[in-house]
Amino acid sequence: MSEFAHHFQHDAFRELIGSLTLADGALLVLCGPNGDNLAICDSTRRYFGPVASRMLGSGWISAIHPDDQLLAADTWLRAVFHDEAYDLQLRYRRHDGNYRAFAVKAIRFFERHAQETRWLVVSEPLDK
Repeated sequence: MSEFAHHFQHDAFRELIGSLTLADGALLVLCGPNGDNLAICDSTRRYFGPVASRMLGSGWISAIHPDDQLLAADTWLRAVFHDEAYDLQLRYRRHDGNYRAFAVKAIRFFERHAQETRWLVVSEPLDK
């Protein structure tokens, strides 16, 4: 079982994932209450390639196009610490060095098993 799937063994996680309609090539990331990445799904690992493990914690910002980094980080911090929506478009660097545009939304939920707020970040490609 992947580390990402391990986090989704509980009913609340499975229901949340099941309620989503995802585009092909969508990327999923599970984040903790402070916004640090806890786990990434297999499609996310494939997209980012060997550097995917660096996305855990707060390393995700390095995978974003330099022109989008400030907006992404600022919007994320406002969402995490001020209960605001995280909904924007940005470009992620793929494993081959090319950038691809994504619509990114974060869904905040309370995970009863861990007794803390978590975030599910869904990034869907804009160039389908």
